[in-house]
Amino acid sequence: TPLEEMGTGDRVRVQGGRNFEKFHGGMEGTIVENNPGNKNALVQFDDAGTAGPDPIAVAYRHLECAPERGGYRAGHVPTAPSQPAAKAPAEPQGPLLDEHGEWKMRDLVQLHGLQSATAQELNGKLGRLRRFDSVAERWEVDVRNGLGIKRLKEDNLARPQKPQVDPGLAVADLKERGNKAFQEQAYEEAIAYYSAAIDVLEEEGCQLPEAQDPKYTAVLCSNRAQVYITLCREVHGEEKIIGREARSYAMKANMDSARAIELDPTFGKAYYRRGCAVLGMAPSASRAKEAIYCLEIALSGRASGGADGVILPNAMRHEVSGLLDYAKRRLDACVEAAVPDVEQCRENCRQQ
Repeated sequence: TPLEEMGTGDRVRVQGGRNFEKFHGGMEGTIVENNPGNKNALVQFDDAGTAGPDPIAVAYRHLECAPERGGYRAGHVPTAPSQPAAKAPAEPQGPLLDEHGEWKMRDLVQLHGLQSATAQELNGKLGRLRRFDSVAERWEVDVRNGLGIKRLKEDNLARPQKPQVDPGLAVADLKERGNKAFQEQAYEEAIAYYSAAIDVLEEEGCQLPEAQDPKYTAVLCSNRAQVYITLCREVHGEEKIIGREARSYAMKANMDSARAIELDPTFGKAYYRRGCAVLGMAPSASRAKEAIYCLEIALSGRASGGADGVILPNAMRHEVSGLLDYAKRRLDACVEAAVPDVEQCRENCRQQ
């Protein structure tokens, strides 16, 4: 069964070789909530001693369907006919490094030069580097589009070219191509199209009909914010500490979503995305409060407009509510010597 089609109560297992602080290869659990849109599932693991008592959000790329308990056996290697070793080892064979040669962990790469019939479909795909196996001389590459972790030689890695936007495209076409690129997980291309559309509309003296409607630009800014949020999550992965690149994407998302709110104060998605962005920065009580503030405004919205006119699609309410609960837990976990009042911070910003 594809992970996207699994429901509450279905069983899943962490794939071999996926080892993190609270879960590792072979651990099994029950889906509490499945989130196909975010490509992850909230899993209640059987091994509470390792995972803790609360469910954990785990990306699809680390999971597999487990209809029968105990199907995984650590260290078990199925027998196979003797043949030349043409494929990469299934598991790391030596020390795992964060850097090697010109490459380092989290670098974005494009795959090329793969020759086998099964691997050729990966040529041209984008992915993020994880760790380098110094014995096998291969990088673990987390390939986009749900293609999982591949172990590849450096000869098969290349720096992606900067996306090019066709000149002369109408704003509506730029927006449509940005949406299509995002759906195809070509995130850098999506940013290029959204940015080109925003630049056109914000040119001084622009007389296009879209430029006369602030809500149109708000949608573009909010869409670009979502791309930055997705990149923040992709770069961060399951690392315990939020790194510099992930924080950079979160800050860009925060600026875009704040601009969308400024242009359209009734845009519930923009409040939600600003909450996501703030939570993607380094944890602090003040940021958790800011996220709570934005998410509560988003949750006050209705499909037809809430009390303050805020509009939020009904399909998003559960997702916003879940993130709001997380923000409150983040606030409870944060310890600061002096926590500034979020309203006072906002007032100070207006006065400066």
